[in-house]
Amino acid sequence: MPVQMSQTTAGIEPDPIAQRVAELGPWYTGFTLNGKCYGGPEYFAERDTRVWPLIRRLKASPPPTSILECGCFEGGHTTLLAREFPEARIRAVDVRPDSLAKARLLAGLRGCRNIEFVQDDLDVPTVTFDRSYDAIMCIGLLYHLRWPERFLESACKAAPLLWMQTHYCLEAEASAAPDRLRGRIHHEPIEHNLSGVRTESVWLTLEAMFEVLWKVGYTGIELIGREFTPNGAGPAILLCATR
Repeated sequence: MPVQMSQTTAGIEPDPIAQRVAELGPWYTGFTLNGKCYGGPEYFAERDTRVWPLIRRLKASPPPTSILECGCFEGGHTTLLAREFPEARIRAVDVRPDSLAKARLLAGLRGCRNIEFVQDDLDVPTVTFDRSYDAIMCIGLLYHLRWPERFLESACKAAPLLWMQTHYCLEAEASAAPDRLRGRIHHEPIEHNLSGVRTESVWLTLEAMFEVLWKVGYTGIELIGREFTPNGAGPAILLCATR
């Protein structure tokens, strides 16, 4: 009967990084380290065109000393910010402990020591907005929230700049959502790690979103981009709001 040799016996040493990555389960985010690819096979945060315009904008002004990332997921954007702004304090917040475990591992592998990871529910945050920041980045979060207007109010008080990408509700699909804002209720598949943690979220129309932004205190709203996402989730907008 033939004997199967282990990788070590066959002269192929096991990859300890691959083992640590695999221990945390399947990844959506992919990353490279020492010329090797790890994690998810399709999405690499460094190629995300939603983030680089913010980095260029922040570098064109006095360098930020503190940045808040709301909805850090597996840490791809977080470590990008940490490496581009090594003198800044990055606070990265997510509600899912499994996502935060991956984000902490990625930060450790990349040697990012200027990140504070926080578990918090951004619909009803307890610690996220206990301090001020120079900028807040919010990529792919708002449409997962049940009370988006509360989040935007807290964000405006905490930082003079909000960089936000979110899906929104088409006017043709809108009705009077909760709190008399126009939009619609979206049913969240909470078992999916790219979803929110409540079974319902609120998608605002563009007009309602701008109305809320102005109401909570933002005096400038710049449209950066607008698209229909290829995954069929609907229209999305990238904007910069300032107060």
